[in-house]
Amino acid sequence: MILIYLLKVSACTLIFFAAYQFLLAKLTFFNLNRAYLLIMLVLSFSIPAVTIENRQEVMVASQEIPSKIAYSNDGFVERDFVDDGNAANATINWDQVLMYGYCLVLAALVFRMLFMMARIQMQLRKHAIERSAAVILVDAKSTIKNCSFFNQIIVDSALQQEEKNLVIKHEYVHVKQLHAVDKFLVNFVTAILWFNPIIYFWRNAIDHNHEFLADRETSKVADKKVYASLLLNLAMPAKNLAINSFSKLPLKNRIMMLYKEPNAKLQKLAYLAIVPVLMICCMAFINRKEIIVEKTSVGNQASADAPTKPNVYAMNYLNSNIRVNPNAAFNEVEPTLVIDAGHGGKDGAVSSLDGQKEKDLNLRAVKILKEEAAKRGIKVILTRNSDQFISLRDRLPKQEATAFISIHHNATLANAAVPFGGIEIYVSKLNSNIKTAEDLGAGILSNLKQLKGMEVGDSLKNANLLLLRESKIPAVLIELGNISDSKTLDYINQEKNIRRISNLILDGFVAFSKRGC
Repeated sequence: MILIYLLKVSACTLIFFAAYQFLLAKLTFFNLNRAYLLIMLVLSFSIPAVTIENRQEVMVASQEIPSKIAYSNDGFVERDFVDDGNAANATINWDQVLMYGYCLVLAALVFRMLFMMARIQMQLRKHAIERSAAVILVDAKSTIKNCSFFNQIIVDSALQQEEKNLVIKHEYVHVKQLHAVDKFLVNFVTAILWFNPIIYFWRNAIDHNHEFLADRETSKVADKKVYASLLLNLAMPAKNLAINSFSKLPLKNRIMMLYKEPNAKLQKLAYLAIVPVLMICCMAFINRKEIIVEKTSVGNQASADAPTKPNVYAMNYLNSNIRVNPNAAFNEVEPTLVIDAGHGGKDGAVSSLDGQKEKDLNLRAVKILKEEAAKRGIKVILTRNSDQFISLRDRLPKQEATAFISIHHNATLANAAVPFGGIEIYVSKLNSNIKTAEDLGAGILSNLKQLKGMEVGDSLKNANLLLLRESKIPAVLIELGNISDSKTLDYINQEKNIRRISNLILDGFVAFSKRGC
């Protein structure tokens, strides 16, 4: 998630800036300080973006469900009905609210920065009275004067010639050393990290360092007292962040650095302290990703060296005594599947193109799924077997069971394009048993990929839904297609197709229930 990444970036800027303030800020190695501030700013963004992969090979039996789970996240709205038949408020997606708020402020700050730059050019065109190469003389009414803007040096025409020469010399250092590029970069980063107070101190540090560099070069050809006096006379509040101003308040640090004796070269060893600071940030904020490379063993027997995956029954979700006997036949352990037909009663949900209610399509599909399960000897418990209203919490499995599947059909608003018409499977990452839910969902999804005539999603989808979030047993929600799509509706209206889908779902459930074998 982008906001988590930006928080890691902010943490890096805090650590790097603290090191700068305590170790480097008072040194007169201004070029090294400039390099530090720019490089560490880039590294603050780079370190949290790095991912180190740790690959591990695991031998698995041929029937194992792949453990690599892919996710895609979009659109699912949960509703529940209270006794008066009104829908309860939909859950607010705070992640999206924060993201939209962040992007809104970012856009405003970037627009402000670009507007500032455009305003400077307008001011120059309005108040320029003389141009000579890169030097522009402006009249007394100009608010942009005695500064540099990229490769342009703007000087107040009312100054004495000696004063003009000092201003030009000072600003020429900014132009020659490309300080405007630093300012543009740090202003853009400040817009990105607007919520991070450290970045404003960082921007000021870069700005001050620019002035130290320009002051040092200018003082080589001018009397320090005369130069310091001119700085004081021309000082003004800093109003524009896009320019390098000759003299802006406060001036205390600049005057102190102007008269400070250069540090001994041996003190450059202080920069070695950056190494442990950099290592701390790398260890703390570089991402680590475990990649399991599964190799299928010969036949159905796993390698003796391969780690075995835990028996899902042994996790005892509801303090059950059910256990899988690894040597027993499937029908001897009697796995139990709880199936929920979404909606029902006064909660009719949406309607299909031909007028069928989603609640009825859900119930029809669930009954067919139960019939197919019975043929295999699989015990099935339905949350509803008729057109009745049941609250979400009452649908949660109360009994010992192997897995919980909620059946739904998707729909799209009228006159809106159907983004995806096929089958999708949801789990909730907020569930404490998410890993087993992933195994169940991935296994069913893998089997559904064999389906002909209907699309199937490429990955699991994450949804903050009560049934998935609070189920004590592995739970998935399956959307059996978008009933706003005519092609999908024609497909699911045929009973043979629903039976085919049901058997593929059951194949995934059977494989899941045997994972301890």
